[in-house]
Order: sequence, then C-alpha cells, then structure tokens
Amino acid sequence: MRLYCIYFLVVCMAAACSPVRVQTDVNSAMNFSGMKSFDWLETTELPGSDVRVNNPELAALVRTAAETNLKAKGYVKDRKADFLVNWLGAIESIVKAESIQHFYSGYGYGTMAGNMALNSREGSAVAYEEGTIAIDILDPQKHIVLWRGTGTRRLIKGMDEAQVARYINLSVDEILKSFPVTGK
Repeated sequence: MRLYCIYFLVVCMAAACSPVRVQTDVNSAMNFSGMKSFDWLETTELPGSDVRVNNPELAALVRTAAETNLKAKGYVKDRKADFLVNWLGAIESIVKAESIQHFYSGYGYGTMAGNMALNSREGSAVAYEEGTIAIDILDPQKHIVLWRGTGTRRLIKGMDEAQVARYINLSVDEILKSFPVTGK
C-alpha cells in the first residue's frame, strides 16, 4: 500500500510538472455574450490520425470534460444550440537532443593546463510523446470556427484509466479557461 501511495504521488507530481501549453484563436467579429446553449457537431470524421486518439473511451472522456466545463459556466446542452462544439486530437513523438561541448577531460574536470585539444562532446537524446487536444466552437448553421483552443502537454506512460481521466479533465479545463471571450 505504501509503495502504491508513493507511486501515485510521483505520478501526480509529474503531471503537475507537465503544464498544458494553451493557445487560443478567436473570430474577432463574433459576440459571444448572447450564447446560452451548445451541442456537439455530428460528424463522421475521426478526431485524429492516431489510433490512440480515435479511441471511443478517449472521445467520451474529452466530451464529458468539455460538457462539465461548459455547464459549470452556465451553458445548457440543447439540440437547438447557439454554438456547436467539436474536438480534435493528435499525439506527436518528440526527440529532444541536448549536447554540451567543453574542453575538460571525459573523466571529470581535470586541469586546465592539460591538453586543450582534447575536446569532448557529450550529449543525450530524450524521447517522449506530446498530446494535443483542440476544442472548436462553431457556428451552428455555417459550421465555421468561431473560437479554437488547443492544449499540448507531455504524456506520461503507464497511467491507469482514472489518471488518464484526470489528465484529460485538467487539460480541457485549461483549454476552456478563456472561453467565453469577454469584452465583446
């Protein structure tokens, strides 16, 4: 049990250290103040090109997180909606290469008076995956994007279903934090 608690704390700390990088784009001519209801865009398109993104369980998690967030802001789900919601996703493999060049010996710093021509090049490569969720707010008649929020964060391997749900909820909440657009 103790080992499980330590593992859970490490995963939570890792998730906390992995903030969501959010970007939003808005149709500047749109006035969002009159919008009160939403519904999901009915589409046969898959949310992404990765099999892991096209998972029905993941789609349900994203939809539930978005609906919970929007309802907490006072919107109601209605078939005659003021705006439609859609989401897209992607998973990207990242390889981050870091190299350090210095003139110290490979066995510690050594002396500066040693052979300066023995430059050593040390480096490392770190491979990881980043997941991106894009949430679109669409005009219900024309299906044009009125607002888009995207959130990208580093994925953690080996999470159970509850941890994935928490990760999705936190990501969607961060993405929708700036919706609705105020000041219009």
